[in-house]
Amino acid sequence: MEDLEPSVPRTPTQAVLRMVSILMGGIGLLVLVGGLLVLVPGVIGGADLWASVTFGVMILVVAGLLILTAVLGLAASNNSARVGPYRFLCYLVGLAVLVAIVWGWGMGTFILFNPIVLTTTIVYVLICSRLADKVKEEHDKGVSGETFLRSRHQRVLHLLSELVILKGALTLVVVCVLGAALVVYGEGERAVISGVPVTVTGTLYALVIAGGVAAGLSIGVGALGIWGSNRPQKIKPFLVVASISLALDVVQAAGRVAERGVFGLSFDLVLDIVFMAACVYLAVRIDRQPTPEELSAAAGMALVSGQEITEES
Repeated sequence: MEDLEPSVPRTPTQAVLRMVSILMGGIGLLVLVGGLLVLVPGVIGGADLWASVTFGVMILVVAGLLILTAVLGLAASNNSARVGPYRFLCYLVGLAVLVAIVWGWGMGTFILFNPIVLTTTIVYVLICSRLADKVKEEHDKGVSGETFLRSRHQRVLHLLSELVILKGALTLVVVCVLGAALVVYGEGERAVISGVPVTVTGTLYALVIAGGVAAGLSIGVGALGIWGSNRPQKIKPFLVVASISLALDVVQAAGRVAERGVFGLSFDLVLDIVFMAACVYLAVRIDRQPTPEELSAAAGMALVSGQEITEES
């Protein structure tokens, strides 16, 4: 196997920081697109100029902050010695949030539970700053991550597993936000969540719980995929779980085709089948590839054979 490449050594904290940074980068890009959609109509004259520029620039600033945080976080996840700028930015944002809360308090308004302020506090103060402190602590103690030799199939599976974890994390965030919103309302009341009116019922609570369970399962499956992509001899648990998930998706698709025809298939179901089929294929290839120990033994035998041939010549 000539395509083996060493992985970037990361501690578990750095691996989590990488995932958080990728997630923030993706959100930052989406916010950037949203800011441009608000700003451009005002600039070209299709909307109120002052309002479009004001809100558009504010959204672009938020997008820039998210993208900068993601870039610095990825740099720290690859090299703990570069955690300083990321840590400084997290503390700077935390300080700005604290100043805003104190200022609001002085004006007679407690803004901590404002959705934007609360989300910023949770992300930068409770998550990013703690990760930065942990990476800094590990760097000061000389703690380094383990390096893995990965084949092409292992590298692709590692990437797909990260996507599965990100999907689960996003779902979990949405579930937490919906759950927090529903707690405010009683059963039978009318709630407006992100501009969408919904009636709070037991079914809605059950959907939120089911979403939380699905998010947890996605994170668990992604973790198994990363574990197996780093250690080929541990790939079988992921292979079993991915095969079961693929079989369930295929059964669901067959039921929809039998009931409503080919056009009854939804795009997300087809995408999920393709995605899980790719995961199963990669897991099978990884399971069949020789282990690093077998490769080392084969290389040693080849070297000895080469020396014997040379001596006989």
